[in-house]
Amino acid sequence: MEGKKEKRIFLPQLFQNHMMLQREKPLRFYGEADEMVWKVSVEYTSKTGEISERSEAEVLPDGQFLCSFPSLPADVGGTLRFYVNDESEPEIILTDVCVGDIWVAAGQSNMEYFLRYDAHWNDIKKESIREEIRMYNVPRIAYEGQERNLPGDGYWFLQGDPAWAVFSAPGYCFARSLQEKIGVPVGVIGCNWGGTSASAWMEKSYLEQPPLSVYLSEYEEELEGVDPEELYQESRRCWEFEDSYAHELEWRTMMYGQTWEEQQTWMKMHQGDPVLPIGPYHHYRPCGLYDRMLKKVAPFPVKGILWYQGESDEVHADLYALLMEKLIQCFRDAWMDEQLPFLYVQLAPFERWLDCRGDRYPQVRACQELVSKKVANVWMTSISDLGDRDDIHPKFKREVGERLALLARGKIYGEELLCEPPECTGAEAAEEGILLSFAHTEGGIVCGPLAKQPFVVTKDGEKADVSKVEVKGEQLLIKLKSAQTSSAVSEKTKTWSISFAETPYYEVQIWNQAGLPLKPFHKEVSLAE
Repeated sequence: MEGKKEKRIFLPQLFQNHMMLQREKPLRFYGEADEMVWKVSVEYTSKTGEISERSEAEVLPDGQFLCSFPSLPADVGGTLRFYVNDESEPEIILTDVCVGDIWVAAGQSNMEYFLRYDAHWNDIKKESIREEIRMYNVPRIAYEGQERNLPGDGYWFLQGDPAWAVFSAPGYCFARSLQEKIGVPVGVIGCNWGGTSASAWMEKSYLEQPPLSVYLSEYEEELEGVDPEELYQESRRCWEFEDSYAHELEWRTMMYGQTWEEQQTWMKMHQGDPVLPIGPYHHYRPCGLYDRMLKKVAPFPVKGILWYQGESDEVHADLYALLMEKLIQCFRDAWMDEQLPFLYVQLAPFERWLDCRGDRYPQVRACQELVSKKVANVWMTSISDLGDRDDIHPKFKREVGERLALLARGKIYGEELLCEPPECTGAEAAEEGILLSFAHTEGGIVCGPLAKQPFVVTKDGEKADVSKVEVKGEQLLIKLKSAQTSSAVSEKTKTWSISFAETPYYEVQIWNQAGLPLKPFHKEVSLAE
């Protein structure tokens, strides 16, 4: 009886059955070979045999090899074969390989947010299976050598697989909405972890200069005087608790959603739970997940990045715009693509959840808006109508994915459609109040009964009362009560201002014809002489 054949080449974890390759970009096939292998060849063939590509490369002295294809067109059900030396039989065969557009779903818990928690999950489960959609979760590993047995991590799968229920809801819904419109396979690689700062996903050099160096200095201060062995043992104990099935079941109830009163009871019941100490075993530490997760994906060719994050960076809200700029640069350098598209989500309205508060969210949102204007190939969508006062995790993630897909269709795939949320471009005195002008309101504006609530109008620091919001085609008239109407607004003063949704929580009921909500803004009123 023949013994089991020894493996002679070793591929990165992304290279598996059911995987997806990025279409119309140079492809890299890399890995390690043992000392008896001097050449590796890679061959791709489509199911019909119409598409075929082959490449070979010598193995370097350190055992590394890299084969490449110029590109491949979109395809479903192909086969990858890896050959060693001049042998005619393949060493490794990967089947059911797709070629299409791959997006990385990155960020913290609102991107990680599992499909099974989504408000639409019961309907999503009934949707027909599309083999043109492929998903993969990068294993959530906090430090080198950590062993975790998390379901759904580390392999490619299709809709209906057990891993599907614990995949990113925004990521899957983005793929579902996009794939039917562009007509080619769409893959999503989940690379996300709840509670993480953007600094956790960045290489150290991007944080070394002030003011972002505060992320590194604060981390070092946390470690001063800490015994390394005690830290290691306590971290192991906390990870054992974190990964226990009992804790996972209890945490599900929180993620499905609880009232503020139920959250108070939860915190009292769990106040003695182990708390993972900050340090080299914590997934929150600066640069940790760049090394342990992101580099497991980059520079595997992808179409672009989906990003939903910012909640955990409110502590340094004033730095978030710079942090985002550096993060985007870091990602683009890692993928060796200076134009790599970034699509991201502005933080939703939120006030409180467990011991978290949204006090600095208005500043973070303003930074997100700034980056979308300043950095090329970066676009932002709004979910200002989907927030929850008492939950940091809005439950309507299908809408998040669909809005990101709409943005991709307009900005990346070149469709002529309304894909950006309304944006206030100007404010001026009018007969009965203040008239607002907008971009991205072609076809008119839609208002709900609570449209006036997020508006704040002030004159000389005193708040004026908004009586009504009235649609004027593609503009809005903000009517003020009699004491502040036309005569008052028309005074020759520069102190009138109007803001919208500049509080932690608010309710937006103003949309454009694409169903996208008005973004927060602040404007000084232009007065006619």
